[in-house]
Amino acid sequence: MERLAGCSCLKRAKSLPETEMDIITRAVNQLEQRIRGSGSEEGVVTIDTDPDRVVCQYEKGACLNATYGGRSAEFVTMEPMTATTRIGFMFGAALAKLPQRAAACAIINVAAGFFCLSRKLKACDPVSHEACREALKKEIGRESIYPVGMTGKARALFDNIVADPDQADVILVVGDGLIEPGTGDLLARYKGKKRIILLAPSTAGVGVLLGCSHWCPFGKG
Repeated sequence: MERLAGCSCLKRAKSLPETEMDIITRAVNQLEQRIRGSGSEEGVVTIDTDPDRVVCQYEKGACLNATYGGRSAEFVTMEPMTATTRIGFMFGAALAKLPQRAAACAIINVAAGFFCLSRKLKACDPVSHEACREALKKEIGRESIYPVGMTGKARALFDNIVADPDQADVILVVGDGLIEPGTGDLLARYKGKKRIILLAPSTAGVGVLLGCSHWCPFGKG
């Protein structure tokens, strides 16, 4: 991450195409507007990977743990990295590579928790997984699902998944899907036409800043 002092990217960064509908940039802009002039943008955020953390059952990848002001929050991604930086690093940044975008989401999550915008900062205990699955299935019913970023194991839990978003009634997005190229355009295309649900604690910060529907009934604060 070019603008992060002390950053050590653990995977080679992949460049993303620019898009007018970039959902991460929109969320960053909303956060900037909310905390502008507070001095909080100068606060130090530490991002570490937690290899022992049991992540949300719908997500795949490593758990990034972001710490700021005594609070911590998670973001699960296939693009893990470590860094010590400021909240303000994101403001005006291109966020053109996947590790940058993952770090931005981790920072958004912990900032949203610190400013009491979000109460879902960490994954639930595995004991709640079955109850969460049953509740989500009840919420969706027989509507068809187009998952974005969901692990194959989680996809196997549902028998109403479709391969084409045009055929879906519900679009489910988990953290690693949120940072992928084209997700913002996808959600903009179907906004108001299909149900869009951001799933798991990884998406909580972006969800609350952009006013999206978010599902994580057993996530921890």
